[in-house]
Amino acid sequence: MSMFDNLMEDQDTQKVKAKPWHAVESKDEKAKHKWLKEVSEDLMKLNVRRHHLLKANLAAYRGMTYRQPHSRSTYRQTERIPTNRTERFVVNHLHDMTETKVAQMTRLKPAIQILPTNSEFSDKMAARATKMLMDHLWYLNDMDHLLQRVHRHKKIFGEAWLFIEWDESKGDKHPDAGNVIEDENNEPMQVPSNLKIGDVCYTLEVPWKILLQLQDRFEDCDYMFRIKIEHVDDLKKQYPAHEKQIKADSNQFQFDIAALETSRMEDAVVVFEFYHRFSKYVPQGKKIVFTKDVVLEEGELPYSHGQFPCERLTDLDIPEVLHGVSQYEVVKPIQNMHNNLSTLLTKNLYLTGHAKWVMPKGACKIESLGNDNTIVQYQGPVPPQLLQTQPNPPEAYAFRDKLKEEMEQIYAVHGVSRGQPPSGVTAAVALQFLNEQETERASTEISKANTFIRSIAKKTLAVAGDYYEPDDGRMLRIVGKDNRYIIQYFDSANLEKSYDVRIENGNALADLKAGKTQRIIEVIQYKPDALSPEQIVELLDLGSVDKVTTLIAEGVRSAESENEDILSGEPVADPEEFEDQIVHSKAMQARSFKEEVPPEMREALKEHVAIHEFIMMQKAQENPLFQAKLAQLDHFPMFYREGFVPQSAEQQQAIVNGQTNQGTEVTGAIPASDPAPLPGEPQAGE
Repeated sequence: MSMFDNLMEDQDTQKVKAKPWHAVESKDEKAKHKWLKEVSEDLMKLNVRRHHLLKANLAAYRGMTYRQPHSRSTYRQTERIPTNRTERFVVNHLHDMTETKVAQMTRLKPAIQILPTNSEFSDKMAARATKMLMDHLWYLNDMDHLLQRVHRHKKIFGEAWLFIEWDESKGDKHPDAGNVIEDENNEPMQVPSNLKIGDVCYTLEVPWKILLQLQDRFEDCDYMFRIKIEHVDDLKKQYPAHEKQIKADSNQFQFDIAALETSRMEDAVVVFEFYHRFSKYVPQGKKIVFTKDVVLEEGELPYSHGQFPCERLTDLDIPEVLHGVSQYEVVKPIQNMHNNLSTLLTKNLYLTGHAKWVMPKGACKIESLGNDNTIVQYQGPVPPQLLQTQPNPPEAYAFRDKLKEEMEQIYAVHGVSRGQPPSGVTAAVALQFLNEQETERASTEISKANTFIRSIAKKTLAVAGDYYEPDDGRMLRIVGKDNRYIIQYFDSANLEKSYDVRIENGNALADLKAGKTQRIIEVIQYKPDALSPEQIVELLDLGSVDKVTTLIAEGVRSAESENEDILSGEPVADPEEFEDQIVHSKAMQARSFKEEVPPEMREALKEHVAIHEFIMMQKAQENPLFQAKLAQLDHFPMFYREGFVPQSAEQQQAIVNGQTNQGTEVTGAIPASDPAPLPGEPQAGE
């Protein structure tokens, strides 16, 4: 709030004279309810003009005209217009530029990395399980789509509000649902059959439902209000103790976003949620739910993070302005001028699009011409003539194009992003340079978005840590690369640890499938022995329906899964002869566990690898081709040494050739190439 605000606003809308919350916290419920109503009403009056501006931005995004509620005219452009007026012609560049900006900000998928704050092995394993939790929650809540909506709100309204809360009605069915258990007093209690274990939920709110304490900066706000519209019967069901005091607000109006107009509420109640963050004088915070008639709920802030249960992402941050400002306020006047000019050009086309008969009045029967709009009558001895007037001059269209270019310049969205490269520029390098320049200009916006995502992740973990129970039978469904569900038990105690949340936009490989494949091929060409065929197939990620991925890459995934379970202290079955021993050996050999893994887990891993090596030696003595493959492994054997040295294909062939030339008994065999696949197995290239 600027010190000069009173020069621009009505004085009665700038008065928010209220004591801080801690001054009334110790008073009775009536006094606290009075304070809550007065402060919320004053804040709503203060934000009336800003809320109208937000709704006007929403109308501009849709290419419509917003009119304030005091006007009797409709908010939408009416379809019935006078015959002597031309309907307003709208070329909505704001919508297109907004969607381009949203796509630009969500193009790089943010990769959340959960890192422990120390190097203890148990904390590293806990961080890995926590990462699984984040992936699970964001998959269930479709975080990619949610972030698109967040960025759209940010561009239209200037700020986006995402709430991270606990919802008791979400999650799987509770393991005690329908059973009889003992309560805190050791008395039998029937658990409802539809009881859920609850889960974290995300809610995106429009800014006119958020009221902030009047401060210069958002960081200085100690409390906030959140406005909800609830049906009176639902509210009575939720708070049965206050059923008689809950009344419908029949004289209230609510804004209909779909129709862009205000409508009277029917059987609805305006509910306010008051949140006070942890502070010096309110150390436990506060949450209060109330209506204009009654306080429904009061208690401490239910989240251990001590902050508001939401995160805010802003568009433009103006000094001494509490709320974020939308770029629409800068671009919208140019868009309106573009629309007005387009309307004038259209009207002129309608006017001059037909030839005009110019004749003395009464020189002919007008009805015979069929269209009186094409006749200009005058008095005087001039013969009739058919005139065709000149349409709009090219300067008008050039000026209109200039307006569009200025909008793109201010909005930092250029033709490359909108599929319109500059004329004469066809080289891919030049187009890439222009695209990178546009991304570079958006670096500040990207930085704010990364901070926003990181804050969401931290509050998600905090809320989950507050409410997850170790005995609720919670299971995480984690989506793997092959689009199948992997079910693993999750210990909620992992959430109590301290983590460092980092953001990585994209990854080392190209985002597109073709680019990813090309990078893998380049690695293979640069160092052919760097990856095994199975690992190459795994990196290519051919999909769950592909036979090659199913039959070849499954060995890599199985080995990695066993390796992680061993390092986590989970029991793992002994190796079997039917497993791909070489793949398991490579996957486990790749782990660095010399200094970080506890001794007992290190010995378990060594023993597991030794069993694999024993099976490999036994198989090598029966299969010359397998023995030749072992000879190519520079790390074999690592733990199991019984004097057996695998021989390469050349060595085995030399021995057989020598025995044949000497006429002695041939004890070896020449390794053949890989045998042809059995019927039903994938052929080469499938």
